[in-house]
Amino acid sequence: MAGSSALQEWKSGWLLVLAAGLGVSLGSIHIYATGLFIQPLEAEFGWSRAQITGGLSLLAVCGVLFSPVVGVAVDRWGSRRIAVPGSLFFCLSLMGLSLAGPSILSWWLLWGVVALAAVPLKPTVWSTAVSAKFTASRGLALAIMLCGTGVGSSLIPIVTHFLIGALGWRGAYVALGGLFAVIVVPALWLFFVDVRHQDKGRPQQALTGWTAREGLRTRQFHQLWIAALLVTTIIVGFVVHLVPMLNWAGLDRGTAVSIAGIVGVTSVAGRLIVGFLFDRQAGPPLGMASVSLPVFTALLLLLFPGSIPVILVAIFLLGLSVGGEYDAIIYLSTRYFGMRNFGTLFGFVAAALLAGVGLGPLIASHLYDQTGSYQSFLLLAIPAGALCAVLIGTLGRYPDHEAAPAAT
Repeated sequence: MAGSSALQEWKSGWLLVLAAGLGVSLGSIHIYATGLFIQPLEAEFGWSRAQITGGLSLLAVCGVLFSPVVGVAVDRWGSRRIAVPGSLFFCLSLMGLSLAGPSILSWWLLWGVVALAAVPLKPTVWSTAVSAKFTASRGLALAIMLCGTGVGSSLIPIVTHFLIGALGWRGAYVALGGLFAVIVVPALWLFFVDVRHQDKGRPQQALTGWTAREGLRTRQFHQLWIAALLVTTIIVGFVVHLVPMLNWAGLDRGTAVSIAGIVGVTSVAGRLIVGFLFDRQAGPPLGMASVSLPVFTALLLLLFPGSIPVILVAIFLLGLSVGGEYDAIIYLSTRYFGMRNFGTLFGFVAAALLAGVGLGPLIASHLYDQTGSYQSFLLLAIPAGALCAVLIGTLGRYPDHEAAPAAT
């Protein structure tokens, strides 16, 4: 029966997942493309790398501040009304970066526009629409949607490199924004829907789950919020510093770069495996296992520095966690919060996820600068990861939202 229900969901919803995956990929374009513009901008304007990448900090700040607002908007008007115009605005803002220079202030001002344009592309928008459509196969649907970041990490640097070589950095920004506008915006217009809001913004089905006020008072909400902050802080700290961390552990740079590449492959595998299992196993124990993997990575790097076989195992485990931790937080949030006010409640959790993205590299950098070693970061990751696992593992049984009065 469950298999039949899942099949029906995929028959009617696979295009929605595809469109949401494209939206996720669009939302990551600045992460994977910016590095390729550094050298051309340095050569033309003489800006430092810190100045060039400083614009990315604006996106993190806006994401943390406005994610809860986006969540409220998604509940009120539906994901589609946020995503379609938001994606077009973001593509235009990306094209606008071609107008930068010679003053660094112009660059930062244009990145401020990009940061505001990126607000409607936050995880709440995509995960709410997919979760509302899928129930029996929600875990796998969310996992496939989030593979959009993997596609982005693979293709965006290649496309960007080609465009800069062919058109220069200004033309590349215009072409990149235009290319994504032509591909992503029509796909969202045609296939991206929020089944809760399909008729002039009015919900078309009874919605079950906690109200925003109820959810904000539950221990599960607070545990998921803290776990989201901790797990992204740990994992993003690992990922950003992985190559220099492996250098510190005794590997030469070439070997470190090769081994670090394992993370990308195993993250996709981890994402799909975890998503598949969530539809078939109890969520908290599976989520606990997923978020605890960085603890073992830290232990192995501390206990066996320079051992390539052990480091390979450590990085393999890290990759699985990179793929599974985000899925775990989103999936478990859908099951505990329900869909009545999911956007509002998950907006706060998404803010914690984005805060962790900014904090992780910063903490790892600070500890290294103070000690000249990554040992302090690894020692910190062990209890932090263990606490995260405990928070996920003690969430308890899913609430029976179906037994409560539904919103219409």
